[in-house]
Amino acid sequence: MGAATVRASPLLSDGRALLDADRLVRAGVAERRASFELSFTAAPPHTGFLVVAGVEAALDALARGGDHLEAEEVSAVGAACGLSDALVERLAGAAISVDIDAVPDGTIAFPGAPVVSVEGPFVEALLVGVLLVPALRRGTAAATRAARLHIASDGGAVVDGSSARVPFADEALALARAAHVGGAAATTSALAAAALGIPFRGEAAIDLGELAPPPSPLEGSWPWYADRMVDLGGHDEEAMLLEARRVGTTAGGWVASALAEPEGLPAARYELVALEESGAWALRQGASGRGDVIAGRKLVARYYDEAGRAVTDVIHLAHERMLTPRALGVARLAPLARAVVRGGRALEAPEPPGVGRERSVAARALLPHAVAHLRAPARYPVQLSPALIALREPEPPGSWR
Repeated sequence: MGAATVRASPLLSDGRALLDADRLVRAGVAERRASFELSFTAAPPHTGFLVVAGVEAALDALARGGDHLEAEEVSAVGAACGLSDALVERLAGAAISVDIDAVPDGTIAFPGAPVVSVEGPFVEALLVGVLLVPALRRGTAAATRAARLHIASDGGAVVDGSSARVPFADEALALARAAHVGGAAATTSALAAAALGIPFRGEAAIDLGELAPPPSPLEGSWPWYADRMVDLGGHDEEAMLLEARRVGTTAGGWVASALAEPEGLPAARYELVALEESGAWALRQGASGRGDVIAGRKLVARYYDEAGRAVTDVIHLAHERMLTPRALGVARLAPLARAVVRGGRALEAPEPPGVGRERSVAARALLPHAVAHLRAPARYPVQLSPALIALREPEPPGSWR
């Protein structure tokens, strides 16, 4: 008998995560309400900020194939991986019922601060991380690279030349979206232009020699055609762009072909921070309770001075009153995350990638200038609230306030 035909559900792709889910079922804790957080733990070298992308792509994947799991598919995967009948029965045909709060695509983020929070039955919240982590790591890497090229071009037209080279449609669309969110003005992907509304820029590259017909009138009708595009070559594109500008090269667009390179992905973690016990939330430092995770459900706020520039981010416990702007000597604050999924259902229609691009470009302009340097950037301050500091530094026995 041949192998079963299995539709590629994003929640069933990681066999190790399924084995973890099986352990939850066997331990009798699979249905406890759990709270997970996704945060970036480190940025690539010389990277002072990250542009979050991949949230919309992950939510789209969840809506199109991960909101419930087909019984036949779960059974096939269970047989292949040796999963327990109890887990297969739990997942087969189940509707995913998690709640998700996330920063929107185009948000500027920094290591250590949560960007996505997931709450729901332990087993479901665990598996949703299989979808979120790779989507946000790859999307954020591509968006951040595009943002840095946008800086290097001094606001010139960076063109995504990477997504057109990706063989699978879903990955190509996710990459094109992330590149546009980061600052790419256009794409060479016909698919992304048609499906996402991202402006298209491209030039015929085939050399026909003596077979070439006279130039088409259509070629001169596009406003960007007169300024030829320059391909950055796919290797150290920032340096190539900076050198091209130094020697006075002009272009109608700088084509970036290395936005999907695996090197330089930001490190990320998806960890349990709270678990239901006797009807109430109990703080957790990872599933074992022995990790270096900062426990507790959290909110992140960004604080701005009177000129509107970002000054600091503060991570608060979810039940804690946020520090007032006056306490930090600034003008205002704004929470970064918003509710995007409740009970497994999206609260809003998908956001166009152009909205994320406007958000990221505007947010970059509000950073301290040195944080956006392409080499040796200044470190943007991310602080813990008083309640979180108290959790990390408990009072010694017998002390009192």
